[in-house]
Amino acid sequence: MPNDPQRQNPQPGRDLQQAQPVLPGQRREPQAPQHPQHPHPHPQHPQRYAEARAHRVMDRAADAVWREVRDFPALAAWHPGIASSTAHPGNPRVRDLVTTDGIRLTEALHAVDDTLMTLEYGFVAHPFPLTDYRARMEVRPEGDSRCSVTWTAAFRPAEGDGAALAAQFEAGVFVVGLEALGARGRS
Repeated sequence: MPNDPQRQNPQPGRDLQQAQPVLPGQRREPQAPQHPQHPHPHPQHPQRYAEARAHRVMDRAADAVWREVRDFPALAAWHPGIASSTAHPGNPRVRDLVTTDGIRLTEALHAVDDTLMTLEYGFVAHPFPLTDYRARMEVRPEGDSRCSVTWTAAFRPAEGDGAALAAQFEAGVFVVGLEALGARGRS
C-alpha cells in the first residue's frame, strides 16, 4: 500500500542512520525491495523502476551552484515550484516542503559528496502513487564560469510503467528548477 503512513513516514533520525554510505566516486543504484513472504518478484508484478532526468548547462560557476544545491533545507530559495522548505525539527537532513499548489512532502538527505558535488535524497512522506523514490543531483564544472547540473530520479510506480509520472517530475520539477537555478546570479 503506497500511502501507508507507517512505510512512508519513518522516524527520520533512526532510518537515516541505517542508510548505507555512498563512497566518493561510487553511485548507489536503487534496489527493488522484496516482500519478506515473497522474496522473488511475481511474474505479473515485475519490480520495475521508472526514471526521470533533466540536464542543463549553466553560465554560473560550479562552486556557486553547488552551494545552493547542497543547502538541502533551502530548496524554496531557488526552486519556483516550492513555496516553502524548512529543515525538519531536530534533523537538518530532513526537509519539509510545500509546493506552490499546496502539496506537502517530506524528503530525507541520504548522501552528500562535496568533492564530487553530488547529493542523493528520497521521499519520506508524499502523496504520489509510487514507492522507493530516490533522486540525485550532480554539479559538474564546465570551465571557470560554467557548469552542468543533472537531476535524476528512479522510483517504483504503483501501477503501469510510470512514464507519465516520470514526465511530470522531469517537466514540472526538474526542468523548471534547473532553469531557475541557472538564472540566479545573473543581472
